[in-house]
Amino acid sequence: MRRLPALLLAVGLPAAVSACGADQPPPTATAAPTGVPSMPPSYPPPSSGEVPGGLPFGERNLTGVVERSGSCTMLRVGERLWSLTGTPVTALQTGAEVAVSGQVTTPDPACATDVTRGLVVHRATPV
Repeated sequence: MRRLPALLLAVGLPAAVSACGADQPPPTATAAPTGVPSMPPSYPPPSSGEVPGGLPFGERNLTGVVERSGSCTMLRVGERLWSLTGTPVTALQTGAEVAVSGQVTTPDPACATDVTRGLVVHRATPV
């Protein structure tokens, strides 16, 4: 007779536990929470490679005119000046229009304060 209560406990307990969630509907996929900001409107990128907004780090392609001031080599893209560093920069001629590709970085400290962006150039080609 001792086995009967143990058997009832062994069979009844799992059944009782699984029945605890029987009142609840099965989980379903939920929609995104309300109040989450939507993505900002996208702007078409300007042809020069300059993108509006903050300074995203990563690879960047730019086209502009080379300027120099002291030991600072810069690229004028529209109204913005980018400081240029890297081996290909030494071959650039002042006043030349070039397309450059490189890694976005902070500006070269040797550059003027109006230079707010920098690019470590991996490739430079005349336009």
